[in-house]
Amino acid sequence: MKENTKNDNKTDKEKLETIKELLRLRKCRSFKNGEEVSQEVIFHVSDNSELRYVISCLLRISIAALELEGTSSSPRTPYLSNELAIVTILELINDILPDEQLESYDAIEKLLLQEKS
Repeated sequence: MKENTKNDNKTDKEKLETIKELLRLRKCRSFKNGEEVSQEVIFHVSDNSELRYVISCLLRISIAALELEGTSSSPRTPYLSNELAIVTILELINDILPDEQLESYDAIEKLLLQEKS
């Protein structure tokens, strides 16, 4: 016997709205020929130390992968070259660098140095 679930009581329109919410697009960062090309992915860190640690780990992975250059790809992902994997990681690192925060730190440092003089 089939149990009634929460979704069984929804109308088709309510189900469609639920599906739309689940499949909603994230904010796009770039466009090509007027079409959205990529979606924004949110990356949470608790503070700048954690962000630095994550970036450091990604860089160490890239270095290790470069040291293995010339070896065969993983059997799990034969379609993905080592070079492409490294490029993808390096692009991720570039995207998560805290550029705006670093500019703020420069401005704060400048203000503090002006106060001391």
